[in-house]
Amino acid sequence: MSLGGGIHWKGPLLGSDEAGPFEDIATSVWSDNSSRFKTYVEDFDSVMADGELAARGVTVSDINTATSPTEVVTKETGYLLINPGTKADSGTHTQAVAAASSTIHPEFQTIGPIVSTATLMDSREMAFETRIGVQSDTTVWDGKVILGWLASDASPMGTDGIPSLTTGGGIGFHFHSDGVLRYFARQTALTAVAHMTDTVIDITTLTTAAVFQWYKLGFRAKWADASAGTGAVSFFVNDRKVGEITTDLPMASTQTYGVAFGVLNGAARVSDLAVDYVITAITGPGR
Repeated sequence: MSLGGGIHWKGPLLGSDEAGPFEDIATSVWSDNSSRFKTYVEDFDSVMADGELAARGVTVSDINTATSPTEVVTKETGYLLINPGTKADSGTHTQAVAAASSTIHPEFQTIGPIVSTATLMDSREMAFETRIGVQSDTTVWDGKVILGWLASDASPMGTDGIPSLTTGGGIGFHFHSDGVLRYFARQTALTAVAHMTDTVIDITTLTTAAVFQWYKLGFRAKWADASAGTGAVSFFVNDRKVGEITTDLPMASTQTYGVAFGVLNGAARVSDLAVDYVITAITGPGR
């Protein structure tokens, strides 16, 4: 009941008389299903030894025959550490586009994989957010990172760090060896730095060697006509909107898409990628 002034409340927050069968039941019980969005949170709160990521439905691809790459989660860190090994211009790409093959570890929590059609995303929305850390064994950066919602591709970057995404493209972010963070949304092949837009982030010189620098990256995509690739994608860095793309949105035809993270060493330095969490959401059918 109100305690005066209309700003205080005594007692539990309960479902209103519009909550159907959940009237007078705590809103936490029904609020998620009442949302327009289906939401998945991958917090990497389960310990994972090297090699177990694939059992969770994540395809792990070796790029340029990496030397001793690993993907692990420990309780001490609480994040997925993607270590591309020690070989120059080589590394690892991970993408949630497969089925889980183990009951020991839970399935990777994400909206994908999704096989698109010409109409699947008409008038629908998608949200993506992750918090990542990047580091180099010196304060000079020359590694390469790609991440986001991408068409299935085992080699989304060349050894020079230039994107080489297959037809279907995707929506995401890219750290080139020049240290510049760029964003992109593209339905055709992504094969050049010119296909992306610069942000204000530049990590050419890292603050401290072998210590992660953290960034929160995300996007909100709203499709109008999927087959035409029209709509709008807003991009965010550390909760600040940095740009928008309104044409050439992906998922315009039949491709498989999933959440992806890839990292390659530079020509002279070893680089690591840490993924603290991934949150993805998509509007349900008819919503």
